[in-house]
Amino acid sequence: MEYETAIKRVTAKKVFKNSKIQVKISTITEKGIGYDVIDVDNPEYVISDIENVIAPEIVGYPAYDQDFIDAIICDTNVDNPMITMSASVSVARAASNSINIPMFKHIGGILSSDLPVVSCPILSDKKGNQLIVFPMAESIGEMIHIYEFIIGNIYPKYQSRNMEGEFVCKSIFDNIDDFSEIISNIAEEEDLDILMGAKITNYDQRIEGLDYLEANEIVDFDGLLCTECMDEEADISKINPYTTGSLTEMKYLISYMTNAGITPMIDSENTSFAHLAIGFKVPIIKTCLTSKILNELWNVERVLKNPNVTRF
Repeated sequence: MEYETAIKRVTAKKVFKNSKIQVKISTITEKGIGYDVIDVDNPEYVISDIENVIAPEIVGYPAYDQDFIDAIICDTNVDNPMITMSASVSVARAASNSINIPMFKHIGGILSSDLPVVSCPILSDKKGNQLIVFPMAESIGEMIHIYEFIIGNIYPKYQSRNMEGEFVCKSIFDNIDDFSEIISNIAEEEDLDILMGAKITNYDQRIEGLDYLEANEIVDFDGLLCTECMDEEADISKINPYTTGSLTEMKYLISYMTNAGITPMIDSENTSFAHLAIGFKVPIIKTCLTSKILNELWNVERVLKNPNVTRF
């Protein structure tokens, strides 16, 4: 395994993705390649950090030893966690491709089979508020069916959509009752629990009937409260992977949250983090409707013998 995953090269280059210039970081081993793409303000700076600082430190070492590689990456003078995390992800993908196993098994072990619930914002307004759903389905395939059903029922009322696939309205607070009625009818028809929630920039008492609330700080709320940063008074804490620095640091953060009784939730559109949600046993992943997360998890579900969607 050490030979197959030995790192030969680490490169970075500009790519055009999602209508903008981004940076693709690639790790090449004896038997495979892994990459990650990040959206940054200064691509030249990132390319320099990868090729002149990080690459010379990790070339020659085995990519399968993630903790060791991450320690080297984080010990460099690159202080941007997005860059170090992207390098870490590219190494993990290269390792899994080199030994021909899925990334989630490389990260979590051969018995990893717990799939996360996928939550998606459905309705949003120009102030950044969102109405979100959590289909508590028995499988990813069923979850996709529910999202398809929701979109079909929402479309006649809200036909305008943004680039993330969210339907757009003037104010989500004025539409909570109609939205809740649509989701409740679908849940009853499909005989399935669908949690409804909101992400808000300012508190409004009309959200009090929802199951979930995502806020920037602790507020008085009877349902599941999610905060941007870890807070022991919250039920759920959202993790932006590119702020954690490396996969190893992310693993420690998730473990700390779990031990503190806080449910971690990954917020990402990157399919690599669908694998990490499985490997690190994260029960929820939040993403947009236009991301490839659901499809990636559906592909994983098809290859697992006994997949199980986690409950939280």
